[in-house]
Amino acid sequence: MIIKMNQKKIITSKKAHLMAVVVIAASIVVATMISGINNSQNIQKAMAEEFYPSGTTTITEITSEYKTESADSNNSTEATTKTVNPDQTTNKEFWINTVHFDGLTNINAAVKCDTCPQNTPIHPAEQPPVNSTIPTGGGFRITEPNKVGAWDFRSFTFSPAQLVVNQGDKVTLHFIGVQGAHHVVSVDGVGTFELKRGQINTVSFVANNPGIIKYVCHVHLPNMVGQILVLPKADI
Repeated sequence: MIIKMNQKKIITSKKAHLMAVVVIAASIVVATMISGINNSQNIQKAMAEEFYPSGTTTITEITSEYKTESADSNNSTEATTKTVNPDQTTNKEFWINTVHFDGLTNINAAVKCDTCPQNTPIHPAEQPPVNSTIPTGGGFRITEPNKVGAWDFRSFTFSPAQLVVNQGDKVTLHFIGVQGAHHVVSVDGVGTFELKRGQINTVSFVANNPGIIKYVCHVHLPNMVGQILVLPKADI
């Protein structure tokens, strides 16, 4: 009987010891988790203080603001309408550039380049037209193929080529020689002048009557032509 009682005491002691170990282990785990959470919060706080010093917007505020804006944008069903009051001045000023468009091509088909900094459109082989249909006058130009077969088609124009003013407006036009070595420009009812690359020639007039006022380059007809549309005064 004494031996059995001793055995029970030993078993009970072992169970108590095991339960104590389990409790201690659980306490360590919980403490570690709490410490990790605190460390994570401290790291986030340190990062926030580094990127957003005291007095500035915090990460939490930015996130909340982003959510609010996203919710507002998703729930918004009406577009915002703004009222713009246009300038009522009768003095109109425009800058008109002399430019040309170029269609570059080749009598040989283009070859793909895998070492170029950017892709180049692969054009098929193109021959200059045998019987050209472009009008004469200098506004269009076709160059003959060079030694490597390259040729181009050029078209001169004004930019902008159409303006709108009101009857009675004082109109000022600044003609700028950007492309093309030489131009001879006329403005209906105003006058004619020469314009070379790098030059600016300015003319002014009052648009007394409704209708169309043309400005043309006599060197590059028939396509280098612009127009000013003069709208009639509204009846009051």
